[in-house]
Amino acid sequence: MHFEISRPTLSRRIASLGDAVVIIGKTSSTTYAARDDNASELPLYAINEAGKPAHLGTLIPLARGEWFLQSNDKIATLFHAEFKDGLYPGWPWFLADLRPSGFLGRAFARQLAQSLSFDDHPENWSDGNVAQAISMFGTNLQGNLVVGERALDKLLNHGHTRIIRSAENDFSELANCALQSGAEFGSSAGGEQPKFTSYVENRLGPRHVIVKFSPPIDQPTGRRWADLLIAEHIANQVLSANGIACAQTHIHEIDGRIFLESERFDRIGPTGRRGLVSLRALDAAFVGQGSGSWIKCAQRLTTAKLITAEDRERITQLWCFGNLIANTDRHFGNLSFYLEKAFPAKLAPCYDMLPMLFRPAASGEIPHVEFQPKRPLPEHEATWQQILPLALEFWHQLSNESRISKAFQVIAGRNEEALQELKVLEASESSPKTSPFFKSAKTTKAKATSTF
Repeated sequence: MHFEISRPTLSRRIASLGDAVVIIGKTSSTTYAARDDNASELPLYAINEAGKPAHLGTLIPLARGEWFLQSNDKIATLFHAEFKDGLYPGWPWFLADLRPSGFLGRAFARQLAQSLSFDDHPENWSDGNVAQAISMFGTNLQGNLVVGERALDKLLNHGHTRIIRSAENDFSELANCALQSGAEFGSSAGGEQPKFTSYVENRLGPRHVIVKFSPPIDQPTGRRWADLLIAEHIANQVLSANGIACAQTHIHEIDGRIFLESERFDRIGPTGRRGLVSLRALDAAFVGQGSGSWIKCAQRLTTAKLITAEDRERITQLWCFGNLIANTDRHFGNLSFYLEKAFPAKLAPCYDMLPMLFRPAASGEIPHVEFQPKRPLPEHEATWQQILPLALEFWHQLSNESRISKAFQVIAGRNEEALQELKVLEASESSPKTSPFFKSAKTTKAKATSTF
């Protein structure tokens, strides 16, 4: 658009509008944007590993649904690539994981529905709704970012509302609270499994935790979810024993429920924090794949130098392991990276790795399903062969695990046998003695020398 006026005249007219116009960038690349009068600007803070807050800048809502991060000390990751001026087409990508979702998010939305006139369903919230909610109550969200002075004040001056000394004495009460009234919005951890967040101090040391729990295990649905939570714990143990970082978990059986306590890896000691961002958020900001396999997205992120080749290979390992243990829920929210000051981002420990193929149906019924492990693509063959023994160990341990039901022990044993058969088939087909390709190559060796 051409105004046919000089730059000094334009500058004077914009200055006369005061705060209604936001100036973005400098010199010839300067952009002028109208401020959203219906939303307030919010300070953005980061909590470091020692628990100290730092002011990163100010989030300013713009009239077209965009957001601008005004900052004197630009953190490279937040201002990377097309976001170099701090302008974001919607709610900033590095805050996307703070949007309420899953079991905890719905509980939080129900609490706010009447007091703030918000929709009962957080997926229907506008960016302004999200900003208002987390600036009021977002003291214990994923990662280390805190939005708004009110949330930071609550964090610094109120600390932990409750310290758990004994899981046996407190977990059952917290589970009932989460189910009846909706637990206080805590981690923004997605997922439909009932859960709560807490801070624990006992013989294992101080730690922040996310705790999933089953329905009563005297019911078929509760028994199956209990089996799956124990399976997740065993998967973590198998992976950890083989050098693959996982969330540290503990199993508790209390008042007829199974609890899976998972230590938060975005927390350090009582008050320290680390930045965290999901694959979903990274993908949305820089790749745009949206869904599919972790592997393809990781390849694109590696090409863009947003993650390392080493982490791309680790992601391939986790994808293969998930395939071999019947984890059908490998969405982009179930993989995360530490958000530091500069890229490449480092892969965070694995979590939510369990055989979701066997989850109860929404109706509560336990479906009869058969696990049919998939053979690898040629480009993933080597990684698949590395991971296969770990998957076999997982099913073997599960089939002998006394804490799970007899029915699921049988399922685990059957799945172990299926993987053994696949292993034998792969070995026989890759053998030069039995492969038709190698037989053909041997008989035509003399003629083949001139093919290339």
